[in-house]
Amino acid sequence: MGNSDRRAIRLTAMWTALGLNLGILVVLKYGNFLTTNLTDLTQSLGGSTDWRIVQFALPVGISFYTFQSIGYTLDVYHRRTPAERSFLTYAQYVAFFPQLVAGPIERASHMIPQFMKRHQFRAENIAPGMWLIGWGLFKKMCVADQIAPFVNTIYANPDKYHGSYAMLATALFAIQIYCDFSGYSSIARGVARLFDFDLMVNFRQPYFARSLSDFWSKWHISLSTWFRDYLYVPLGGNRSGRAVMLRNVLIVFVVSGIWHGASWCFAVWGLVHGLGLVIERLLRWQFEDAVKAAHPAIQLAISWAGRLATLGLVLAAWVFFRARTLDDAWLILGSFGQFTPIDYAVFKMSGFASFEILLSCLFIPFMLGVEAWVARSRHQHPGEVLGAPLSILLGVLLMFTILLFGVFGQHEFIYFQF
Repeated sequence: MGNSDRRAIRLTAMWTALGLNLGILVVLKYGNFLTTNLTDLTQSLGGSTDWRIVQFALPVGISFYTFQSIGYTLDVYHRRTPAERSFLTYAQYVAFFPQLVAGPIERASHMIPQFMKRHQFRAENIAPGMWLIGWGLFKKMCVADQIAPFVNTIYANPDKYHGSYAMLATALFAIQIYCDFSGYSSIARGVARLFDFDLMVNFRQPYFARSLSDFWSKWHISLSTWFRDYLYVPLGGNRSGRAVMLRNVLIVFVVSGIWHGASWCFAVWGLVHGLGLVIERLLRWQFEDAVKAAHPAIQLAISWAGRLATLGLVLAAWVFFRARTLDDAWLILGSFGQFTPIDYAVFKMSGFASFEILLSCLFIPFMLGVEAWVARSRHQHPGEVLGAPLSILLGVLLMFTILLFGVFGQHEFIYFQF
């Protein structure tokens, strides 16, 4: 068999694997969305055909393990990682239970070698593993689930609660989705660590980002790097000039929005981030030299202006991510300029009591401060900085905080729907 025949076989195998993975994802995740929109379009043109023949149930976490499979296929095809001969090892990589349903999206080059090693109980994994699990539960149960009732009430009735209510609900949702998703990632990393596996860090204090580019280097890192390596770079990346690079950025972020769900709201959310990155890069190209030559005080002011602009755009984009429809999103955004006195009765009606409000206000700075401190110290858990006695005390306090103030019951993680 000649080289050309082998290349043809490899190319056919690659496209077959991609077709199967993407085909299953499109049918199960986007089938209902596509048939509904096709039916609406047909009927708006005077037809009567209803294309909604079958309604599909969405398997939990399908986007995450599908992307892991696609990444493996492309890495093997481009010879970035060797093909795995053991189906059991490959199946373990795709279906590794701690991160199966909500990531992080791991690379074959990082995980498959770990499955080929012998793993055993290691006492040194207990402290970092339990810290990650406890910290993740704290973020989920004591912060995200405490905030959720108020956010749900406001976003379920955008025509009734607007102005200050909408702004507060959006700000709280930004905290909620971060604590919910990063909480899951922390738990997944902690469980994997107890089993002697290492998962990648998926969040690095994204709301402290200096720019939108910096935000996407800190938020859902496994997804943003996946799109960079498997979509942005194959599209040409920044190799074909600035215009093509900006086009590629827009394509990547619109696709990223659609990846999150079969809804126009998610597509617009991705488009907002894409346009924000395009504008940011145009401004950087235009004024970067002038900023470098400016007085340090001016540079500091520009830096803080960039942080505030980034946070403002991220918060505005979250409206599209959280809203049920585009009409609701525009209604909420349009009300941001209105001042509406906050009525305590709204908090009570949503199940968000005054004590819980105070508690959440204390939790959020504490959470962000501890995470930033641990990250800047370049340690995996506080025990490596504080020593055993203080570490044990902090762990006990964290446990009692969860038991006393955590929201118990059936509360799914937000990213389970993706």
